[in-house]
Amino acid sequence: MGVLIPFVLGLLLGVALTLFLIRKGQGDRRDLTAPPPRAAPRTPEMRPMVRVGDERIGDEDILDLIRQNRKIEAIKLMREKTGLGLAEAKDAVEALERDMR
Repeated sequence: MGVLIPFVLGLLLGVALTLFLIRKGQGDRRDLTAPPPRAAPRTPEMRPMVRVGDERIGDEDILDLIRQNRKIEAIKLMREKTGLGLAEAKDAVEALERDMR
C-alpha cells in the first residue's frame, strides 16, 4: 500500500500535466507553411493620392528644404504630409530635386 499512493499521485500528476500542455498548444495554431494573411484592401478615401506632380508633394516647405540641401528633413516632412512610406517619400523628394535642376 505504501508504494501504491506515490504511484497513483504521480500518474494523476502526469495526466494533469499532459492535458494542460495539450490544451495550451491548441490556443494559437497557425499554418506556418501558408502565406501570411493579406490585409484588407484600402478604400480610395483611405489611400493617399500621391504623385510626384501632386500639389501636396510640391509643398513650398519641402521645396525650401530641398533647396537648402536638407534632404533628410524634406523626406521626413514628405512622409508627414502625405503618409508615404520611407522609400516612396525618398523617391518623391529625389524626383522633385531632379525637377528643380
